Amino acid sequence: MNKYDALFLIGLSSFTAGACNVDECNDRYFSEPLKELNRDLFERSHHWSNGFPFLNRWEEGAIDFSEVGMNIEVSDAPQSNEQNKYRSGELRSRHFYGYGCFSVEVKPISFPGIITSFFLFSGEHDKHEGSNGMHNEIDIEFLGKNTRVVQFNFWANDDEYLSDNAVLIPLGFDASKEFHQYAMLWKEDKIQWFVDGVMRYEVVRSKNNPTPTILDSRLKIMANVWPVDNKLSSWAGKVSALNQPLSGTYRNLSFQPEQSCGNDK
Repeated sequence: MNKYDALFLIGLSSFTAGACNVDECNDRYFSEPLKELNRDLFERSHHWSNGFPFLNRWEEGAIDFSEVGMNIEVSDAPQSNEQNKYRSGELRSRHFYGYGCFSVEVKPISFPGIITSFFLFSGEHDKHEGSNGMHNEIDIEFLGKNTRVVQFNFWANDDEYLSDNAVLIPLGFDASKEFHQYAMLWKEDKIQWFVDGVMRYEVVRSKNNPTPTILDSRLKIMANVWPVDNKLSSWAGKVSALNQPLSGTYRNLSFQPEQSCGNDK
């Protein structure tokens, strides 16, 4: 993936959130089955859009909950006064978090041009007190054109999205067929990504390739589903008319101490 692709990936968020104070931003471990919306921890983006390369507007009604878990839907649902061709949902944590293990079980959407994501994010409009306000992000993303691989990525103090850290990891199974657990272990000196408790990729912080740190910003937890502009079809596939709603399903989202991620540290 080239730098132009990296510029327009998942973290282009313009949602304005109030800053929390230092106490509110302290680490608080939790485990949520996602059978209902925990309003103390999460909120849903509503009635706005990111712009290119997102072809959707965020609507809170595109997220629902059941005994199975949380469904984030994408559908053909333009409004007469909008240019957005699709509607879909985004879940956002109300608080910011530091180092630890962030995990969730997911069944992503298998459809060209649709991204299913779980990620950590901060930026100009999503920051807590003491943050430098720059773009910091750690990603798990599924590209709908091939759900037999998962993409891991990160940015550190990179407002221009110039770094190119994305990697595609073969899974050995089709992630869209059944739930599997995906996790990010964020530490001061490294990031590790896990699939079903097994570490699949690691980046160690270095001067030439820094990783996010809480000294710069704690991060929000986010999950969303969205269609990619066809100008980036080489990355995610070319999206076409959906004809019916498609849903990515999430369950058992947690933030826990680092040993929760797996045996590989």
